[in-house]
Amino acid sequence: MRSTGSATCDHGPMGPERAEIVALYERYLARCNEHRFESLGEFVAEQVSGSGPVDGLAGYIDGVKAVCTAFPDYRWELQHVVVEGDTIAARLTGQGTHTGSFGGIAPTGRRISTQELVIYRFAEGKIVQCWGDLFPVVRDALTS
Repeated sequence: MRSTGSATCDHGPMGPERAEIVALYERYLARCNEHRFESLGEFVAEQVSGSGPVDGLAGYIDGVKAVCTAFPDYRWELQHVVVEGDTIAARLTGQGTHTGSFGGIAPTGRRISTQELVIYRFAEGKIVQCWGDLFPVVRDALTS
């Protein structure tokens, strides 16, 4: 089941706060898919943590750019979302063609499909913490 602003969540109908967080997250994903990195600060806090080896907005954006540089046609699609308070758990699928270096892996020309699980915590309308498994999932898809 895909949950959106007008759908239900695992814990019953979405109230206004849940609907707002899901709508905000869907706008964030759209910016990622449009490669509009300069506007990610609208959705991600300056001091975001847990997003990779380097905390902060610049490191977060660098991580998204790394995926899109290695896979220029990469696209995330939201499959399922659970909202609990200020936290979202999202199951995403992604697809893209590996035409640039990624994590030390030279371009293979392979088209990959991935499933990613990512958890975000929001504060004041922005992502302040993010934990996901995209990089190992992509690496595994390229090396299998």
